[in-house]
Amino acid sequence: MKIEGRIRQVDLAMESATVSMAGLTPVEIELANKLCMHFELPLGTLQRRASAIELIGGSDSVTDRLREAAQHLIYE
Repeated sequence: MKIEGRIRQVDLAMESATVSMAGLTPVEIELANKLCMHFELPLGTLQRRASAIELIGGSDSVTDRLREAAQHLIYE
C-alpha cells in the first residue's frame, strides 16, 4: 500500500483514537518529544495519530507508531 492509502486509513481511525502518554515508557516519551521538536509537530497530534495507527494495526511497537505518525504529519 502506498503512503497516501495508509494515511487515509489512519485518518478514518482518528475519531476513535485517544491522546495519552500514560502507557509510554520514558524512552518512548523522549522519542515523541524529539520527533515533535525536530519536525515542529504538536505532541498531542503526534500521539493521537500514533494511537490511530495502533487501532488499525500494522506497526508492532510504539516506536514504530510514533515514527509512522511523524512521517504522516510531515508528508501532509
